[in-house]
Amino acid sequence: MHHLHWLGCVLAVSVGGCGGPPARVVGPSVEDVVIEAPDRARPPFAFGVEDGALLDGVQRGAFLFFWHEVHPETGMVRDRTSAELVSVAGVGFQLSALPVGVERGWVSREEAEARAALILRSLLGAPDNRRAGLFYHYLDGRTGGRSHAGYETLVSTIDSALVFAGVITASSYFGGEVAAMGDRLLADADWTSCFEEAPAVEWARGFVSLGWKPDDPHAVDGPGEVLPFSWLDAGAEQRLVTFLAVCAEEGKGVEPAKYYQLRRKLGTYGALGEIVWFPWSGALFTSFFATCWIDDAHLGPDNPAALGVERRPRVDWWENGRRLAEMHRLKAIENPHGFATVGPDAWGLGASDGPDGYHVAHLYPDDTQMRGAIVDIDYPPEHPGDNWLDGTIAPYAAGSAIMFTPEASVAALRHYRALVDAGGGPLVWREPDASTRQYGFLDAYNLDAPWVAADYVAIDQGPLILAIENARTGLVWELFHRHPVVRRGMDRLGLNRP
Repeated sequence: MHHLHWLGCVLAVSVGGCGGPPARVVGPSVEDVVIEAPDRARPPFAFGVEDGALLDGVQRGAFLFFWHEVHPETGMVRDRTSAELVSVAGVGFQLSALPVGVERGWVSREEAEARAALILRSLLGAPDNRRAGLFYHYLDGRTGGRSHAGYETLVSTIDSALVFAGVITASSYFGGEVAAMGDRLLADADWTSCFEEAPAVEWARGFVSLGWKPDDPHAVDGPGEVLPFSWLDAGAEQRLVTFLAVCAEEGKGVEPAKYYQLRRKLGTYGALGEIVWFPWSGALFTSFFATCWIDDAHLGPDNPAALGVERRPRVDWWENGRRLAEMHRLKAIENPHGFATVGPDAWGLGASDGPDGYHVAHLYPDDTQMRGAIVDIDYPPEHPGDNWLDGTIAPYAAGSAIMFTPEASVAALRHYRALVDAGGGPLVWREPDASTRQYGFLDAYNLDAPWVAADYVAIDQGPLILAIENARTGLVWELFHRHPVVRRGMDRLGLNRP
């Protein structure tokens, strides 16, 4: 029913290993690597009239989804058009989309503020939807409480991070009652409740686990266990979870050094230079999920050594995201399997619906030997290969990369919008119209099958509208970084946003 991105990455947080095959490329000392491109144009970007009109339509379609596909009792968006249950991750994107809708003139500020307040009251008013302030993944859209609709009952730290990012964005924009309720939710979050008590190796202690699972899914306060997998590597989800855990109330978060201790595995592809990559998910969303809120475009290279963390390359995460996006585009141009779906303007393999259900394809850079680094502690030893599956493309992937690759992403969105079916009608684009439940791009398509998704999905519509807005105005970044909780975390991490 719902594709949960991190389910495909569970092995990403196990530790140990036999070392894998030898690296294929001899790289620089990890102490010397700085990933940055100071002379490259960064967002906000200037878009021409035609491109601006295209982006208006894509954003408006996504916004209408978040505005109309809601439960009237709670105001919370459905996980997807065919479902009644709610994912708190989708609610995080929904809350962040509300200011975009106001600034674009699609709803009034009063309407959006009332919707944000209803959502937050619903989240606060159902104490069974969270444990130690962290949220269960799925909620009942009518009550705001936990859903028992046959899906996993799990406190999810990534879904909690996504909803908190939305709470922060909405609180900064609306203030007043919205900010007061948001502050309560943020203050209650105790990330230490999802620390593994006995991790497999001592150095993994103090990182945030993927979640907590109750022994009895129907018991509100019963026993359970922290999942024996933690966020250890510097992919987008791991960075967002750990960043927000650093921002937490004193005694309820992680030590700032843990953010820099997230492992940074290096690779290369063609002439792109060094890339930090995540060897258990090569889907493109691992380059942009965190950057929907964290203003990587203007933070510059970080400095792990300043917090006493050794053997970590300094990374400009915006440039790293750009290189990952360019790698996906270059591999699509090469198209080694000859998929009809894939090409120069159809790129970005992601997590989405597919012809056979939930679909996660993977593209990776080539390994770089990290001289001076310690296997397992500094980087995972695994060496996965590309897995194109059936070549299904989800438009939100290249579209969300617009924060890094504006020209290529606009070209991809234009290509997807122009695709036609056998009858000459639009293949994957639907002109936004809430009365017919049409919200722009359907989730995914495959020309080889042939197949087109039936649904619009919250966690794919969400990054699309936020990323486009950041590429155009930087609005979501500005709101997120304005919040006192984020400023506290930035200070702890020694980060500065000009």
